[in-house]
Amino acid sequence: MQAVDGGRQIRLPGPKPRLVLAVLLLEPGRVVSVDRLVETVWDGEPPPSMRTQIAIAVSALRRTFREAGLGDVIETVSPGYRIKAETVRVDARIAEEHVAGARDAAADGRADEAAALYRQALALWRGPVLAGLDSSQITTCGLRWEELRLTVAEELAELDLARGQHHQVAGELMALVAENPFRERLRAQLMTALARSGRQAESLAVYHEGRRILADDLGLEPGRALRDLHEAILKDLPSVQQRPTPQQRPTPLHGSSALHGTSAPVAARAGLAAPCRHRGRHRAGGLRRAAVHHSGR
Repeated sequence: MQAVDGGRQIRLPGPKPRLVLAVLLLEPGRVVSVDRLVETVWDGEPPPSMRTQIAIAVSALRRTFREAGLGDVIETVSPGYRIKAETVRVDARIAEEHVAGARDAAADGRADEAAALYRQALALWRGPVLAGLDSSQITTCGLRWEELRLTVAEELAELDLARGQHHQVAGELMALVAENPFRERLRAQLMTALARSGRQAESLAVYHEGRRILADDLGLEPGRALRDLHEAILKDLPSVQQRPTPQQRPTPLHGSSALHGTSAPVAARAGLAAPCRHRGRHRAGGLRRAAVHHSGR
């Protein structure tokens, strides 16, 4: 996690305050109960002094922000605490806005605008969300944000392929496929981009590599869509070269969307991910990387 005030990084206190801050940043403007903070910080096995330790962690955060000249960022509201949404901006929420706007633009046929918004959203990811926080709930929430990142990358690639950007897309997809070898939609997009770039042999090699990985690691064959695409590339069918129309607006993976961005003083960079709200004792939440930013006073 990072805290930034007008470009100046603020040194955050230790592990427990960071976990508390992460949970509060996941739901800016919402009251997070002390019970939920306790459960997240200690993974369901809290010590007898749990409430006192939560209060100490919140005090440490408040002191840090006040000493940085940011004033009151966290307020006490029964039955817990709340990050003041009017003073905090969360990158995750900004990214959600960009993704929602991109999906609207794509559905309306404004492909260039949609692609630009998708890229703005992806640019906010600086790595796995909320990295280094020792909580199973935070970690699992981070996995949901990673799924959103990959879905956004796939939607952007589909859009770029429809706009004839296959040369550019091929390079971007190579890295994504290498990092996510079991993700067949990304592999199909890479195969298509290579085939449209006149690189049929490389496109077929991408298929065979995926087939080998699936067989060796999972004992599975590629899905029907990937097999059909492989056959079409082998036969050099016109369907491979045709530019598809941009997809209809995808259904968001994470439910409701985003707070509207403000020019508020402190902006929290939560790496990126949809809200992970508490729904029972074993509900996970997690991210790997987060930050607080101050946009100027």
